[in-house]
Amino acid sequence: MEKSLVSYFILDWAMVGMIDEGSCMALSELKKKDDVTMEEAVERYVIGYMSFWRIAFIKKERMNRCSDPVMAEKGRKRIEQYIEAHPPVSPLPKFYIIFLNQPEVGCDADGLSDVFCV
Repeated sequence: MEKSLVSYFILDWAMVGMIDEGSCMALSELKKKDDVTMEEAVERYVIGYMSFWRIAFIKKERMNRCSDPVMAEKGRKRIEQYIEAHPPVSPLPKFYIIFLNQPEVGCDADGLSDVFCV
């Protein structure tokens, strides 16, 4: 898969890679209000999706904030490596997520979780 087909979003607590091209929903459809940033729209979608399908119940207030750009870049690279090793099959996944500095999720010594393909 071409890397350009994945858009990356840094949330306060995770790095999210969303497949834009060829997916059922365009990223532009996530942002319904002009006063919301794309990152806020992606975060709302990710939390809602994982809660709806009972994958995980995330309380944003309980998550550790991570504003380290180096850790976020490591997360993006780890998602890219995962995609290269496990090419997506349409129409799934909707997104890839790697948690940043979240001990409750089971992050490694670098502060990164495994890559989850949702």
